[in-house]
Amino acid sequence: MSQNVWEILLDILEDCSCKQIFGIFGDAINPLADALRHDNGKRFEWVGVRHEEVAAFAAGAQAKLTGKLGLCAGTVGPGAIHLLNGLYDAKMDHAPVLAMTGQVPRAEIGTDYHQEVNLDRLFDDVCVYNQTVIIPQQMPRLGLLAAQTALARNSVAHLSIPTDVGPEKALKESLEHPVFIQQSKVIPTFPELQRLADTLNHSQRTTILVGWGARGGSNQVLALAEILQAPVVHALKGKVVISNQSPYWAGGIGMLGSTCGMEAMEHCDVLLMLGSDFPYQQFYPKGKEIIQINTAAEHLGKRAGIKQGLVGDVTETLKLLIPLLKNHTHDAFLKQIQKKRAEWEALCLKRATRTAKKVAHPQAVAYAINKYAQDNTIFTADTGEVIIWMAQFIEMRGHREFIASFNHATMANALPQAIGLQFLDKKRQVIAMCGDGGFSMLMGDLITAVTHQLPIKIIIFNNGVLGLVKMEMESTGFPEWGIRLHNPNFADCAKAMGAQGIRVENPADVDAAIKRALSMDGPVVVDVLTNPDELVVPPKIKPANVWGFSVSKMKELWAVKE
Repeated sequence: MSQNVWEILLDILEDCSCKQIFGIFGDAINPLADALRHDNGKRFEWVGVRHEEVAAFAAGAQAKLTGKLGLCAGTVGPGAIHLLNGLYDAKMDHAPVLAMTGQVPRAEIGTDYHQEVNLDRLFDDVCVYNQTVIIPQQMPRLGLLAAQTALARNSVAHLSIPTDVGPEKALKESLEHPVFIQQSKVIPTFPELQRLADTLNHSQRTTILVGWGARGGSNQVLALAEILQAPVVHALKGKVVISNQSPYWAGGIGMLGSTCGMEAMEHCDVLLMLGSDFPYQQFYPKGKEIIQINTAAEHLGKRAGIKQGLVGDVTETLKLLIPLLKNHTHDAFLKQIQKKRAEWEALCLKRATRTAKKVAHPQAVAYAINKYAQDNTIFTADTGEVIIWMAQFIEMRGHREFIASFNHATMANALPQAIGLQFLDKKRQVIAMCGDGGFSMLMGDLITAVTHQLPIKIIIFNNGVLGLVKMEMESTGFPEWGIRLHNPNFADCAKAMGAQGIRVENPADVDAAIKRALSMDGPVVVDVLTNPDELVVPPKIKPANVWGFSVSKMKELWAVKE
């Protein structure tokens, strides 16, 4: 029995993808709508969003968490263009996503037809696979290649299907087969492992740095830390690898990190990097022996000079490495870092619980979220100041997960990512920590959460300013300018859209409001007024930053006098 091009593509995607397809219908992909109508929700759920950027973010979030193929769709021209920012987020965070777009009729391509855009050229930079289906006989082959390439290379694939191709019938050919997904894991050679073991056995002060590639290997990382009596620090993407409750947890690194994390980096003899491609060279220790394990050889030594680089899956590599190691009895370095950790945690507690006079301190909001969130919560966080409060005050414990726009670092990611994640399990708690600038950029898709009764809890840090931009300006000597925001009452906006809304203007009400919101059914928006002048203090302050901040404040003062 023959099927049309879109129906064949859905058959291909059935067993390798997430079950939601996010997007907005339009003339060129209306045949997809018809194919999904006939599917009648048996295999796929269509989620009509209010902006295609949200569709790509939601699909990418599902892909990041599950490793399965995320799916999004947009029509010809503007619909396809709107997908791009979310797709770049997926590309830069190595998440497999398939974008399906329409195209103008074949006979009109190249004629400046209505809404015609050269989609092959447009998607070329963001995709590892990017093709237009010119004749129906190219399906299923192109569909299989698109799905397999995205999954094999953990990136974005794109199929463009002209409006007159999608409805055409095609016989499934002999090349039809399931989407092949790599199951094998790469491991280093035994001589490489033995050399690494020799180094670690002789090191008195080893620090372990974990990143995204160590996810799923928490047990092995903790076993390694126990054998070596080594503190474990994490890049932001590796935050979920080790629980804050572990005695080996030593905090984050970089601008979003902790003083204990930076201490562990700077005073080690050996830094063992597990699945991390931490990009900021200035935070790597100088004059130390750095060893890196990564599945991608091209990442080895990209950021810092390393003494040894091993290509291997972190979990499988550690399983082979651990039997080669000797139990360390010296724990002076670990105790040194644990003391710094206690000082850092005391400082964070002080910042979160100090009295606020007019509006809440953002640390207090994050502290309350952490206090009342469940142990299996999935958190999303907007880029900006909010990601700092997420990094420093939300603890990873139990089965908590955390997704953000890590490498692309775009605004407005938290709400759409939460939408995608909540569809995976409507009973699991999902909390979106949003900035006022980020939330207002794509707030229209709160309606999507209402439409599908997604129980997302959205906490808005409403400080009326682009907070991280303010910090950047002031730390480099520029006076604050052009970044203040005129915001509505977001709680009232939420109620107008059919969600529940809570407005917090009194800082004394923060704790009770967060507790109440997290116990409510359905989508809830908590609009918390927070201090716009909160100082974001990095774990290590450079003299240039202090000088820049002072200069910016002098310029602001003179501007007022003038």
